Amino acid sequence: MSVSIREFGKTTDGETVRLAVLKNDKIEAQIMSYAGIVHRLIVADHTGNPTDVVLGYETAADYQKNTDFMGAAVGRFANRIAGAAFPLNGETVHITANENGNCLHSGAHGFSSTLFAMAATPNVPDSVTLTATSPAGTDGFPGNMTVAIRYRLDGCSLVIDYHAETDAPTVCNLTNHSYFNLNGHASGSALGHLVTVEADQYLDADAASIPTGKLLPVAGTPMDFTAEKTLGRDIDADFQPLKDCRGYDQCCVIRGEGLRRAAVAVGPETGIRMEVLTTLPGMHLYSGNNIASVTPGKDGAHYAARDAVCFETEGFPDAPNHPNFPDTTLLPGKPYESETIFKFDVV
Repeated sequence: MSVSIREFGKTTDGETVRLAVLKNDKIEAQIMSYAGIVHRLIVADHTGNPTDVVLGYETAADYQKNTDFMGAAVGRFANRIAGAAFPLNGETVHITANENGNCLHSGAHGFSSTLFAMAATPNVPDSVTLTATSPAGTDGFPGNMTVAIRYRLDGCSLVIDYHAETDAPTVCNLTNHSYFNLNGHASGSALGHLVTVEADQYLDADAASIPTGKLLPVAGTPMDFTAEKTLGRDIDADFQPLKDCRGYDQCCVIRGEGLRRAAVAVGPETGIRMEVLTTLPGMHLYSGNNIASVTPGKDGAHYAARDAVCFETEGFPDAPNHPNFPDTTLLPGKPYESETIFKFDVV
C-alpha cells in the first residue's frame, strides 16, 4: 500500500506535470496532475497477469495534442449545453460554443485542460487529492468555482470523490472520461465486451446529441442493456440515435438514488469484470465512435474507433435548459458532492 508522486514531463506550454501512483496488492492507479487524467489503471486478469485497462498516451503533451478527453476530469459542465447558453436567475448566460454552436465539456478552458495542484490526501491511505480554481467568466461561466477531486483505492476499486464550491450561482456537472478496454488498452475492438446497464430509460436527443427533454424507454430498442449483451450486438442496428452518433453515445437514466450500481462490463479475453457505481442520476454510454488518435497511444498502441467504452457518470446533459431534469445549479454555501467507483474482479 503506497502513494508516490513524481514529475511526469511538461505540458506544451512548459509547465511541469506530476504523476501520482496509488498502489495496493490488488490494483494500481496512475493519476496525472494535468486534467486529473487516469493515466494507467492496472488490475489482474483471470490468470493473475497485470493488465492496464484504460487507453491513454505516453506524455502530457500527447494528451494535449489529442481531442478525445481521454482519462480526463471533465467540467465545469460535462457533456453538452444547447446553443452555448442557459437561463440562470432570470438572465441568459452565454458560454463558449465549441461543437456545432453548442458547448461540449465546458469549452476551451475546462478542467480537462487544467493543471491541478496535487498532494497526498491527509489521513486517507492510498489517496491523492487534486485541486483547482476556475475563475469567474472562464468560457462565460459565472462564479469562481473551486474543485477538489479525490482519487483513492479501496480494495480492488478506484473511488473518485468530487467536491465543488462557488461564490456566485453557476452550474456544475463533473465526470471522468476514461476509455476502458478490459482486455487491455492495446487489445483492439471493445465490441465483444459484455455490458449491463441499470437503466430502464435513456434521454431522447437530436442529431447533434442535444436532449429534447423526453425520457424514452429502452425496452424493445438497441438501448436495452438491462440484460447482459455484447456492446457490439446491436450497435449497427437501424436505429436513429445509433445512426446519428455512429454507435452508442447516449445518456442512460440510472434507476434509483444514492450510491448504486450503474453498469457492469466484462472483458471476455481477460475475464476482468468492472462494476460502475455512482451517486449521479445519469451515465453516458459511449462506444468510442470518434477515436482517431493523432499520436501513438501508450506502449506504442494504435487506437481506432470502438476500441474502448466509456461509462461517464453525470448529471443530465443540457440540464440547465430543462426544468424537468435533475437540477445542476451550484449555489454559494451549498457544495457539489458526488462519488463514482470503478470496482474490479474476475469471472
